[in-house]
Amino acid sequence: MKKLWQKNEYKLDLVIEAFETKEDLLMDQKLIKYDVQGSLAHAKMLCKIGILSKSELAKLEKGLLEILSLNSQGKFLLKIGDEDMHTKIENYLTQKYGPLRSEASKAGQKIHTGRSRNDQILTAIRLYSKEIMEKIKQELIRLIKSFENFSKKYGLIKMPGYTHMQKAMPSSIGLWAGSFMDSFKDDCVLLNTAMELNDQSPLGSAAGYGTPLKLDRKYTAKLLGFAKVQNNSLYCQNSKGKIEAVILAALTQILLTFNKFASDIMLFSTTEFNFFQVSDQVTTGSSMMPQKKNVDAAELLRSKVHLVLGNYTALVSLSSNLPSGYNRDLQDMKKPLMESLEIALDSIKAAGILLNNLTPKREVMESALTEEIFAAQKAFELVQKGMPFRKAYREVK
Repeated sequence: MKKLWQKNEYKLDLVIEAFETKEDLLMDQKLIKYDVQGSLAHAKMLCKIGILSKSELAKLEKGLLEILSLNSQGKFLLKIGDEDMHTKIENYLTQKYGPLRSEASKAGQKIHTGRSRNDQILTAIRLYSKEIMEKIKQELIRLIKSFENFSKKYGLIKMPGYTHMQKAMPSSIGLWAGSFMDSFKDDCVLLNTAMELNDQSPLGSAAGYGTPLKLDRKYTAKLLGFAKVQNNSLYCQNSKGKIEAVILAALTQILLTFNKFASDIMLFSTTEFNFFQVSDQVTTGSSMMPQKKNVDAAELLRSKVHLVLGNYTALVSLSSNLPSGYNRDLQDMKKPLMESLEIALDSIKAAGILLNNLTPKREVMESALTEEIFAAQKAFELVQKGMPFRKAYREVK
């Protein structure tokens, strides 16, 4: 397929073409919907400023909506030779309705006016991230509610609290579950910051240096649902990798909370502790040992922070030591970003299911409140009677 930048008839080396586009096409396949949304907004803006006629806009809208429909049916597939989704979409618009002299083909040739693939892909990534982060936020709110319900149901059950992996002081299910609720609320604050930074439209910044055309960037930002325009055209490109790193940093904090929750579940569901009964619906067995009941979901939930942390390191590394403006290195940031967003969303859903399949064993937990766990309490009772704390500390055995 002819490339958007190709002027002469020659073929790019097939090995080089595969090296440059093979894995990226898999990422682009997930972004087609968002690229079409950006193209629809851009086309409407071009009509508004007189670059496109109303009839040309109507043709482009028809073609772009056809692409959306085909994509939803799994029939608009990218393959080696397409280079990227932008090429595939533009070629569809210029070729679908017949020879290049037709009105539709001319409109297809005009749609790229005033933009570059650089602001085009950045817009698609922002829209994708915006949608997935909103889903993450809503799932996180639901999960907090699930922890709240869990606490209301079981919160008064007493259990040992631990420091240094040793019994320390009395605790409760309510205190334990509430710690995760508060952690997730803090995680939401970080997520909101990432969402706010992401919610800026780069469309119209072109290759990073704007265009001499009087593009209405506020209009396209409004059409696409962005909170505002990212004004400095060069920073649109320089922020690529920066804002995505903030997103991954927020996701890392969410997954750190899951890590601790999952670690507790793994520990407290062992036969040695036996504090929680885990439903068969969320456990697996061993292919050799008949007695095994494995809480694999918790183990995998525990691991996810390490995957996203690795992605964060990769993304920051990819965007560092680069001069201002777009650099092709940044193409490789799609995978760590998109993979991390999907990991976070899946993890929240899995954590909610796991929580709803936990039943605290009241008798086991309360019987674990052995005498030594009340030592600090006894010391404070002496303090209330007037004894200095350090003396009381020494008195209690």
